[in-house]
Amino acid sequence: MKGIFYGGRVKTADEFEKVAMTKAEIRREFRQRRQKLSEADVLIHTRALSQQLIQSDLLNDSKTVHAFLPIRRQKEVDNYIVIHNLRESYPHIHIAISRSDAQAREMEHYRYTDQTEILENEWGIPEPVPQSGLQIAPEQLDAVLVPLLAFDRRGYRVGYGMGFYDRFLAQCRPDVLKIGLSFFEPVESISDVDNFDIPLTASVTPKGIWRFEGSKELL
Repeated sequence: MKGIFYGGRVKTADEFEKVAMTKAEIRREFRQRRQKLSEADVLIHTRALSQQLIQSDLLNDSKTVHAFLPIRRQKEVDNYIVIHNLRESYPHIHIAISRSDAQAREMEHYRYTDQTEILENEWGIPEPVPQSGLQIAPEQLDAVLVPLLAFDRRGYRVGYGMGFYDRFLAQCRPDVLKIGLSFFEPVESISDVDNFDIPLTASVTPKGIWRFEGSKELL
């Protein structure tokens, strides 16, 4: 097993996940882990993760669910597959997706249908063309599928460090479900969580569901 240099010695990947780590350390490690995934790995993990989400009760009462569209070069969860499976299993659910404003560090949200036109922005992020969809306000959302690089056992996440989702989630209703999607199981603890970090309600991995309201155990 490949070792990771930490605290004066080389730790294995399993040991790495059992210690408190900073966001920068976690971000560096999990970017590397994601880049090592093959296209087949991403597909297999996404299908398993999507099946876990569908088989859970997390979205049973949701009417409008926000989903991110995957950045291929970042080896993100292929949410096109997740969205397809959600539509088949929950035909009553509306899907919303976002468009980023880089200067304001905020996002606008639009209804996602088969007629929605998608274009990649200058950073390679797939986004809806504004004229091709009905705009959705954050308070209309019942659940948000949250992108992340890693999460810990308390439900805190590490993203890319731009703060878009922390600002977005703060605009949503207090009862909105914040569901992380992760290829990897949680690290023990993110050591530098601050007041702007909003914990997840749950996180879905290929192996199961981690819930953070009450029990922290894998269900």
